[in-house]
Amino acid sequence: MVSPLKLKREAVGKVPIASKDPFLSVLVDTGVFHLDQPYEYALPEKLNVEIGSWVSVPFNGRNCIGLIIDRYSQSRNSVGASKTLPINRTVKGAQVSRKHLDFYQAVAARWAVPVFDVLRFIPKEGNQQPLDIFLRGNAKNGSNQARRTYLQLKPNQSEIEQLVQLLGDIASNGPTLVIVPEANLAKQIERPEYQVGARGSVLSTSYYQNVVIIREESGHHYELKSPGFNTRDVALLRNEIFKENLFFIGFSPSFEMTRLIDIGFVGYKEARIESGAVKVTAQNSLSGELIPSALIKPVRQYLSKDPLLVVVPAKGYGLAISCANCRNIAKCKCGGKLTKRNRSEDPVCNICQTKYPEWRCAFCNKERIYLLGRGIERIAEEFGRSFPNTEIHISTKDKQIEGLVGKRSIMLATVGSVPDLKYSAVLFLDGLALGADLRSEERYLALLMRYTAAANGKVLLVDRSEHPVIAALNRWKPLPYLERINNELQEASLPPFSRHASFIDCAEESDRIFAGLKSAIREGRLSSRSQIYQLQDGQISLFFPIKEGSKSTKFLYEFQKRRAIAGKRVLKLRVDSYDLS
Repeated sequence: MVSPLKLKREAVGKVPIASKDPFLSVLVDTGVFHLDQPYEYALPEKLNVEIGSWVSVPFNGRNCIGLIIDRYSQSRNSVGASKTLPINRTVKGAQVSRKHLDFYQAVAARWAVPVFDVLRFIPKEGNQQPLDIFLRGNAKNGSNQARRTYLQLKPNQSEIEQLVQLLGDIASNGPTLVIVPEANLAKQIERPEYQVGARGSVLSTSYYQNVVIIREESGHHYELKSPGFNTRDVALLRNEIFKENLFFIGFSPSFEMTRLIDIGFVGYKEARIESGAVKVTAQNSLSGELIPSALIKPVRQYLSKDPLLVVVPAKGYGLAISCANCRNIAKCKCGGKLTKRNRSEDPVCNICQTKYPEWRCAFCNKERIYLLGRGIERIAEEFGRSFPNTEIHISTKDKQIEGLVGKRSIMLATVGSVPDLKYSAVLFLDGLALGADLRSEERYLALLMRYTAAANGKVLLVDRSEHPVIAALNRWKPLPYLERINNELQEASLPPFSRHASFIDCAEESDRIFAGLKSAIREGRLSSRSQIYQLQDGQISLFFPIKEGSKSTKFLYEFQKRRAIAGKRVLKLRVDSYDLS
């Protein structure tokens, strides 16, 4: 008698695999640059996973995190189904839709990195609403064309008050994500009507009706780790793919945003103000005095009303020290510069913290010290002598003031550490505009406008009265000033009218890499309009046209990939960084 037929369950090794669509295509976080492609794994019968789920998989003798991007019935593995390894287990994480994966791959391509460099930044929260519901909501609201708008804040109302009001209005239209550059700002504007997050939240797997970027000009919107993305450009990619409304809110836009406004890609809603809403009194410091004599009288007048805000360039006592005789910069044996933290403390090294109780100049052997630049501690001493019987408060990143202060008081604060109080006026000291990088003027205008609003439009400024930033501040119109600078940048073919990439740790191979990039331009693999510079510290700086950005970043990615395949070190690459270094 013939025994009945029994079906044998398919297995990989000793692990029974699922009967339906048992094979998975998985992106694996290998940590190896050139292994940036999906790998096939088998799904054990006991596990239930979907496309977009996170899993742990075996890879080269170790366990790695992976993302499932496809599931199918027949093995596509060239070594055969029987040798396909099963996944280990599922891993908690936000579900990634196919559309979001397209988005993450677009981000990776723009910054010339493997896609897992982007996937590592995905927030862990789940989807806020399914895509089909989100799209139906957009169609119902007539929102098939997503908005891109810059909203300028007013000069005579607290920034926090304005933000909370605007965000409430925007969020009434649907789910809203608000992205801020600093944690203390997030705490101040948090409300249940909308979600607030840091720069990584721009990669959220949720769908939103509105995405809002606060202070998009801030350097804190630029990620320091690979891929080195910035919030503004990633949000613009989101806007293109998901059709979410995109709002930028601030006092003054960045150079990049000014260009987008100028070409009409982003709308601009200017703050409407009354004539005389901003009152600026400017006087230059001719003899190195802290406060020019012409500003003393208005300072005393404003002190009689509310606390006076004084924005200073840096914390500490002195930025650096030099010899009072020969003016050579005082340096430590390790090469670091020496500074003083207060009047009585000995000079100390900024790097190794070595103290010099009996310091003498290494060049002339004199012992008289000259302070280069005033830190906030020394400024407090000088204010105490100039304005006796006045409370002096100091607010820095390390020591921030909380709560109210007396009416007749002076609040000395570094940039980014200004307490949210009502001020009679703001005094900007000399040195805030210092900076050799391309963004120094952009930063200067942004901080002037932000803290002017904190003081109801009353400004005292230690700077020359003919400085063009004064007109921008008085009229509350930043665009003409920024457009003038942009015209100069365009003539020089510098960002934002070109894109930039730099290899910043290639000193040993600098000559060879420089020659290779030059060869790529001659052979047409890079744009003929690209400009390459070999800097003294071994850094290589590359500028390429915006219109050929995709071609250039694809070349940079392949260049890094070929190095990895050849067993060479993958170089530290930064694309469109904040300060071009």
